Amino acid sequence: MPPLAPNEYPPALFLPLNGGVESTELTRGPWSHGVMHGGPICGLLAWAIEKRLNRDDLACTRLTVEILSGVPVDTLTTSSEIVKNGKQTAVAEASISHQGKLLARATSQWLAQPQQLLANSEEVPEIPIERADPGSHPDMEYPRPGFNADAVELRILSGSTEEPGPGRIWARLDHRLVAGESPSMFQQIATLSDLGAAVGWEHSDDDQPFINTDVTLQLLRPPQSEWVLFESYSQRVSSNLACCRTTLMDLNGPLGWVLQSQMVAPEALQF
Repeated sequence: MPPLAPNEYPPALFLPLNGGVESTELTRGPWSHGVMHGGPICGLLAWAIEKRLNRDDLACTRLTVEILSGVPVDTLTTSSEIVKNGKQTAVAEASISHQGKLLARATSQWLAQPQQLLANSEEVPEIPIERADPGSHPDMEYPRPGFNADAVELRILSGSTEEPGPGRIWARLDHRLVAGESPSMFQQIATLSDLGAAVGWEHSDDDQPFINTDVTLQLLRPPQSEWVLFESYSQRVSSNLACCRTTLMDLNGPLGWVLQSQMVAPEALQF
């Protein structure tokens, strides 16, 4: 079967269903074409949390996602819960399950909206004109359509998502997260957050790839533009464990950070 043309892509990463969602091909990751990329997992959990909390007076300052198992591109069940709902702080959780099995979960901290933002003293790099094309790399077998190559738009300052980091790449979500809904800025940054591991990835001493098992997104303020700059690199002091660290900026300046715990990928997932 010939690959789909862009105008034939699904309308969003997820299609809403009663009590859950249907994943589309735009969620597919590079490890296995039947398993979702970490980005849509983070975005879906953020969506479930925000729908439950529904408070414009608070801003998410931390989202921590734990990926417990591979999430299939299939019908998924989401659940969410408010742990605390105070005047100036809130804590909310969400989870993703498939056929009764818990696959991913998240917790989030929400604080009062920031006031009187300080003037930005850091230079914000310009977004390059040329769009990157990860799907054309000869050494990668990205699914088409899939998350890395089609669901996001990348503009590269240095490095790439197909070569070891460090890297500096502008990114934006290029499709709706859930069909029929405009994603909030929080949902957009959450969906992009897992890209840090692609921008700053490294190999182990014996040239094996690392894979991340979690994502912690720390925000100084809500994003003010759909474009987010990832400045990412991986650091390790052992042969089998690492941490990818990302500094985030948007068009208005410093935005926050992403931390991702990493381990050598199981052989079944290695390219």
